[in-house]
Amino acid sequence: MKQTITCLLALLLVLLCAAAGAQTLPGIDCFSPGLIRVNQAAQAGAPVTAEAQLTIDNALYARDLSVLAAMLDGTAVRYAGETGADSLVIEREGRTLFSGAMAVDGDGAAGAAIELGGETYLFPSEQDALAALPLGTALAAMSGMGDPMGGLPVLERVPLDRVAAWMEGLAAGDEIAAGYTAQAPFVLERTMSDDGTRLVRIDLSGSVAGEDGSVWAVEGFMRQPAGRAPKDTFEMTFTKDEDNMLELLYSSLRENTITRKNAAGETTVDTTLKLAGKLGGYGISSRLRVRQGNKWTADGENLSEKITVTATLTHQDKTPGRRMQRLNEVSGTIKNVISLTTKETDDAKSGYALSDALTLEVIMDGNTFLKGGAQIALALGGEESGLAAAMLERGAAKEGSPEALEAALADAVQALSAKLYPMLGEAALEKIEKGL
Repeated sequence: MKQTITCLLALLLVLLCAAAGAQTLPGIDCFSPGLIRVNQAAQAGAPVTAEAQLTIDNALYARDLSVLAAMLDGTAVRYAGETGADSLVIEREGRTLFSGAMAVDGDGAAGAAIELGGETYLFPSEQDALAALPLGTALAAMSGMGDPMGGLPVLERVPLDRVAAWMEGLAAGDEIAAGYTAQAPFVLERTMSDDGTRLVRIDLSGSVAGEDGSVWAVEGFMRQPAGRAPKDTFEMTFTKDEDNMLELLYSSLRENTITRKNAAGETTVDTTLKLAGKLGGYGISSRLRVRQGNKWTADGENLSEKITVTATLTHQDKTPGRRMQRLNEVSGTIKNVISLTTKETDDAKSGYALSDALTLEVIMDGNTFLKGGAQIALALGGEESGLAAAMLERGAAKEGSPEALEAALADAVQALSAKLYPMLGEAALEKIEKGL
C-alpha cells in the first residue's frame, strides 16, 4: 500500500538502468537516474513521508468554491508509510483536524488494524480491513492485483522482451486488466536484431474474454528499434463483431541533447496513444499524449533534475445519451514538475527528498468539471516508528466491522468540521451561514 501511494504522488515507478561511467546521467536508456535511486529505496522498504497542500479552482460545476478554497488554504495533508503501516493526518495552524492509519501484519498472524478518531479496530486480514472502508471493494481488488511488468514504469522505457515474456506467460483465465481475462495462451512471433542480441519486434494473436462472457480477438505487433533517437511503435486490433471493434496505435520517440558534456542536457520522450473504433455500433475515439522532459545539470558528484511530465487526453463518444451525461466530449490535462538532487553515494539510509508541483484540469462537453493543483514534498529514508506493531496490539483494540468504521468515520468528519469552522475567515463564515 505504501509503495502504491508513493507512486501516485510522485510518479516514482521506475526501472533500473545501466550505469554509464562514474556518474550516471540521463539519456536514451535511462530517463531519470535520480528517480531510479528513489524507487530503489522505496522498493527496499524505506520509510516514506509526504506533505501536500491543495488548491481548487473548479469542481463539479459549482458556481462558488470560495468556502472550499478557504478550507484548503493553509491546510496540509501528511502521509507517512513504513513497513506494514500507513498513516494520514490533516493539519491546519498546528492543530490536527483528522488522523487515520492502517497496519498489516507481514506474517498474517495478527491480521490488520485500522485507526480512526483515536480508536483501533482489528480485522482478520488486510482484505477484510480494506473491504470495510468506503470504496473498500475497489481498494481490496487493487491491493490484490499483481504487477505483470514487475515494477516497470511510465517514465522509463519498457524492454520488449519483458512484454513478450509476460504475454507468453498468460494462461487461459489469467486476468489481464479491467475484468478481461486471457481466453487462451497468446501466440507470439519474435524478430531479433541483425546481430541477434536484441528483440526488436513481436507479432501476436490471441483472444480475451470480458466479465459478460464476450470474446474479443486480438491481433497486432510491437516494435522497439535501437538508435540515437529510437521510436517505439505498436498497433493492435480488438474485434468482437462488426459493431464492436477497436484499433490501438502507439508511438514513443526518445531524444537526448547534450549542451555541456557530462555537465548539462535534456532528455525528452514524446508518446502518443490513439484508440478508435466502434462500441455497440457507435463511434468512439481517444487520444492521449504524454510529453516528458528532464533538464539536468551535473558536476561529477551531484545530479540535479527538473522533470516535467504533461499528459493530455481527448475523448469522443457518439453513443446516444452521452451528451446528457456530459461524456460526449471529454478533455483533460495533468502536469507534474518534479525537482530533485541526488548523488551516486545516496541510499535509503542517507535519504532522498524531492518536490512535485501538480496541476489538473478536466473539461466535459465544454464545461470545466475540475481544475486545481497541489504542492507536494516527498522524502524517503530515516528510521521507522514501529507504528504497525503498536497498532496490532490487541489490548486496547476493538473488533472491526464495516458498521463500526462507518460510525467512526462519521464522527471523525464531524470532529474535523468542528475544529475547522473557527479557523475560517469572516467572509467564508458568512457564506456558510447563508447556506452555501
